[in-house]
Amino acid sequence: MPVYNSKQKVKSGMPLGGIGAGKLEITPSGTIDYITYLNNWTRPIENQKNKEKGKALGVAGFHFALYVNTKAAAICKLLQTEKIANYNTIKSIDFDGKFPNARLVYSDDNLPVEISLNARSFLIPGDVKNSSLPAALFEFEVKNKINKDIEVGLMFIARNLVSKNSVGRYNLLKKDHNMIGIEFLHKNPLPNDIAAGNTFIGVPEGIGKVSYLSAWNMQRENFCFEPNIGLDAFEYFSDTGRLPNIQMKHPSESQSIELGGALAVTFKLNAKQYKKVPFVHSWYFPKHFLGHFYEKGFKKSREVGLYVNKNKDDLRKRTSRLPAIIDGMGLEGWLCDALMNNLYTLFSSSWLTRNGDFTMYEAPIICPLMGTLDVYFYASVPIALLFPGLNIKALLLFKKSIRKSGYVPHDIGYERIDLPSNGTTMTLWKDLNSKLILQSYNAYLNSGDMKFLKEMYPALKKAFEYSLKLDNDGDGLPENEGFDTTFDTWGFKGTSAYNAGVFLVSLLAMKKIAEILNDNRLAVRCMERFDRGRRSFESKLWNGKFYITAKDEKRDYESCMIAQLAGQWYAYLLGLGRIFPDEKVKSAIKWIFKLNDKDSAYGATNSVFLNKTRDEESYHSQNIWPGVCYSFAALAIYEGFVKEGLNLTKKVWNTLTQKNKNPWNQPDVILTKDGSFGFGDYYMRNSVIWAVLPALGKQNERVEKGLEKIRELARESYV
Repeated sequence: MPVYNSKQKVKSGMPLGGIGAGKLEITPSGTIDYITYLNNWTRPIENQKNKEKGKALGVAGFHFALYVNTKAAAICKLLQTEKIANYNTIKSIDFDGKFPNARLVYSDDNLPVEISLNARSFLIPGDVKNSSLPAALFEFEVKNKINKDIEVGLMFIARNLVSKNSVGRYNLLKKDHNMIGIEFLHKNPLPNDIAAGNTFIGVPEGIGKVSYLSAWNMQRENFCFEPNIGLDAFEYFSDTGRLPNIQMKHPSESQSIELGGALAVTFKLNAKQYKKVPFVHSWYFPKHFLGHFYEKGFKKSREVGLYVNKNKDDLRKRTSRLPAIIDGMGLEGWLCDALMNNLYTLFSSSWLTRNGDFTMYEAPIICPLMGTLDVYFYASVPIALLFPGLNIKALLLFKKSIRKSGYVPHDIGYERIDLPSNGTTMTLWKDLNSKLILQSYNAYLNSGDMKFLKEMYPALKKAFEYSLKLDNDGDGLPENEGFDTTFDTWGFKGTSAYNAGVFLVSLLAMKKIAEILNDNRLAVRCMERFDRGRRSFESKLWNGKFYITAKDEKRDYESCMIAQLAGQWYAYLLGLGRIFPDEKVKSAIKWIFKLNDKDSAYGATNSVFLNKTRDEESYHSQNIWPGVCYSFAALAIYEGFVKEGLNLTKKVWNTLTQKNKNPWNQPDVILTKDGSFGFGDYYMRNSVIWAVLPALGKQNERVEKGLEKIRELARESYV
């Protein structure tokens, strides 16, 4: 579970932000790191020593601080454990992350107060506006532990990151609508500056004496910033728990200026008294070439901050409903945490444009392809459930991009959504057309949107016809040519269990769609091809124990592949029932547990031979994919292997969170030999852990009732 102490080397922080709005990460050290809200998803602002130190250290210039005066003594500390310059820091922090909320409990010797922080953003199923707010809320809770009155101060320091150039930056203090805040601005950014915009920090009036230092230069050495950063606000704050109320008069005119701004709240606490103090941080960067959905409701970051402050109680309450439903399903605590925290890519890896188009990065830093369909096949499972409208928008982008031949492209562009590519390899892929059909039917089931189904239908028919042409030997199944599926470094050829199984289920889904739209002729064709293909699947791939990876004229690829029954898993997800013989499905699952699951302590290896030798033919065959493990675990649970499926799910989750301590920046590949991270960053596939829920729902009425509550929650706001 993602419960950490600041002494541990945790490599990422929990994202705060919104869908398509970018994010910052709050770390177990109490710092802020990996900022991507300036349209810089692929190039996060981060502490440059993170990799060297093996943990998220925090970006200099963003800090919280505590001041306590007991009359006998005054204490002032930065509320972080990472040292910066010579400033006093807190001794220890306990961190409990459950996306989109992180709770930090601060500890230090002889501290006369109990102090904690709830750092949160908002994720409300179906409610796109409030789930895409470009904001983070930092709610401190302070309790006087001693039997006399004390004075307490809390401070938030932030840095002006607006625009690519420090010259022209300025900070503006403003008081209105019962809030005092500082806007971080730039006087004259270039028209093509994607970092042009504004940020805001604010605190409500009436919770104490608010003071400020609207601007100072944090940089103390020419040409050098971080090693000798100057936190003038902290120095003022240390003396009295207040800031000097100085405002900025002129924009910066030097390259050696890094502007900071700070707000402080000071208040009395009687003996044993408790108080809550909220700070808001919001942002607004509209210069992305497609814009942001948040522009529809707001014109600047200050407006976002005012909205969050005004509505924070309602937003907090509505955000709490989803985790409360999950907690009420009777699941083990680790699984509740895993489900919520695997939604983090909604903030880290998504676009939600001004026009309402939605898509996700495959991996924003290492592979910034948009909407990658073979991966979204997995990631769309929770999105279709929680945000059916956004899922529909993502699929409609592929409708626009389908080739004249009927080939469905691999993605819709490299950091764009209008220049699709066929794949990462030279060969046209064989799993994409089937996956578009399957995802479209799933989108319909979750939304009930007949308009969407009708709009997609011409493209789905083209995709269907193209898929039929991939059958080169007349056996009713498509043939692989090598390196032409989601396992794109794995060159299996001929009839493959993965691709053929997904294809067969797509025929059943296409039949259902055709029947809904009264296209009986197409429905009959789907069933004819399905019957022929299923017979071939059994005769070619079944070896008496499991379905082998692939078979062509030259070779029987005899390994046991964890994803050999991916089609059967998705059939259950769509309510299409069992498509392969009961005894064979159960036998294959048992052998996958015996071979693939037993091969590594960190997950289930993608491919293992019957003699228990790991398949080292390729990088993909010999390693572990968390998302594929989760989808297989869901299949196992559907088939009654509940304990085994949950054990595998937990094993993989523990590898990510306990061994690697990196739950909010996950890869697509875990190395089998030592459990370390392989390929990928902020990878969207792993959110398919949500597939475990509907599988459990078939075994457990309490879980199924909880799922129905989630569906109702998503429908409340779905338009």
